[in-house]
Amino acid sequence: MPSRIAASPGHPVKAGSASVFFACCLVGLVLAAPQAAPAETLAHRHRPEAPGAVGASVEELLALVRKMNPELAASGLEAEAAAARIEGADALPDPKFQVQVEDIARNPSGLPRSRIGTAKYLFRQEFPLWGKRGLKREIAEAESRQAEGKLAGLLTELAMRVKTTYAEYHLVHLATDQTDELLNIVRALGRLAQLRYAQGMGQQQEPITAEAERAALTSERLRLDGDRRRLRARLNALIGRAPDQPLVEQPRPRPLPDARSLDFNVLRERAQAANPLLRIEAARIEAADGTRSLADRAWYPDLGVGVGVVQKNNTLDSYQAMVEVNIPLQWGLRRSQQAEATAMASAARSRRDAVSLNIDADLQVALAGLDAATGMVKVLRDTGIPQARIAVQSALKSYEIGLGEITPVLDGVQRLQRAFIDLLKVQFEQQARLAEIERTIGGDL
Repeated sequence: MPSRIAASPGHPVKAGSASVFFACCLVGLVLAAPQAAPAETLAHRHRPEAPGAVGASVEELLALVRKMNPELAASGLEAEAAAARIEGADALPDPKFQVQVEDIARNPSGLPRSRIGTAKYLFRQEFPLWGKRGLKREIAEAESRQAEGKLAGLLTELAMRVKTTYAEYHLVHLATDQTDELLNIVRALGRLAQLRYAQGMGQQQEPITAEAERAALTSERLRLDGDRRRLRARLNALIGRAPDQPLVEQPRPRPLPDARSLDFNVLRERAQAANPLLRIEAARIEAADGTRSLADRAWYPDLGVGVGVVQKNNTLDSYQAMVEVNIPLQWGLRRSQQAEATAMASAARSRRDAVSLNIDADLQVALAGLDAATGMVKVLRDTGIPQARIAVQSALKSYEIGLGEITPVLDGVQRLQRAFIDLLKVQFEQQARLAEIERTIGGDL
C-alpha cells in the first residue's frame, strides 16, 4: 500500500509542508509499484520489438542453430565425408597392367633395332584374403559413427551454450527492469530530501547522499546495458548472424521440469544410452578392435593373379597365367602394428570407463546444484525480497514523518537491490544446471 502522512496528536502536519506531503506520497507510490506483480514472479517491462528480431524462445534459437551455425555445418560435412568413405573401404586394390619386352636384337652400332622379338602383356589383380576387406569396412563404419557422435556432441554443446546464454540474456533484462524501478525510488527520494532541506526539515547531506546512490544505480544500469549487447552478440554468433542483428527484448525463460523427472537413476540410464561422448568412445573401441584384428591377419598372405598374352614377331603366339602371394617376412613391422592396435583398444576402453564415471559425477553435481538453487529461489521469493521491501517501507515511513534519516532508507534500497540480484543469480543457476543435465543425458527433459 502507498505510504501516507496522517495527522495525529503526536505528529501534526505543518501548514507549510504541503509540497513535502505530496513528495512523500510520490515516494510511497513508487516504492509500492513493484508489489503489483506477484512475489514469486519477476515480469518483463514491455519493450517494442525491432523488425526481424528473433529469439522469443530457446526452441526458436535452437532451430536456427541447427540451420545456420557454421561450426555445426562443418561437423555435419565431416560426418558425411566419413560416411562416404565406407563405400570404398572394402574395395579391391587397383589392378595393374604390365608390358614386358624381350629379345630386342642389336645392330652393329649397338643401337636397338626397330624389330622386337617377344612382347608380353599381363593384367594383374591382388585379392586380400582372410576377411581383411570386411574388417576394413567395419573400421570405416566405426569411424563414421565416431564422426556422427562428434556431430551430436557438438549439437548438445551448442544447445547448452544457447540455453545458458539465453537464460543470462533474460535475467539481464529483468535486472534492468528492477534497477529502473529502484532508480525511480531513489529519484523520488532525492526530490523529497531536497524539499525537506529547502524547508529546513532535513540536513544538507541527505540530498547529496540520495544523488550518490542514484549515480551508483545509473552506473549499474549502464553496465547491464553493456551486458545485454554482449549477450546479444554471443547469441547471434551461435545462430550464425551478425553481432548487431536484433533479438527479442522480452525473452521467455524455460520452464523448469517437474521434480519427479529429475531422478538420478532414470537420468543416468538416459545418459549411458544417449550421451554423445559415450557413443564416440563405443565407436572408437569398435574401430580399435577392428584394427587389432586386421593387424593379426597381416601375418597371412594375400593372393595375386594375372593373365596375359605373348606376342612374337608381331603375332599373338601364346597365353600366360600367374599366381603370386606376398611373404610376410617383416616380423618387426607386424609385431609393432599388433602392439599399437592392442594398446589403442585398451586405451579406448579405459577412456570409455573414465567418460562414464565423469558423466555420473557431472549429473550428480548438476542435480545437486539445481536442487540447491531451487531452495534458494524459494527462500528469496518468500522471505528475502518481501522482508527487504518491508524494511525500505518502514525506513521511509520514519523518514516521512521526521523520525529518521535518509541513510536507513537508502541502505534498505541497497538491500532490496541485492535481494533482487541474488534472486536473479540463483534463477540463472537453475537454468545453467538444467542445461548441463540435458547436455549430459544427450537430450531435453
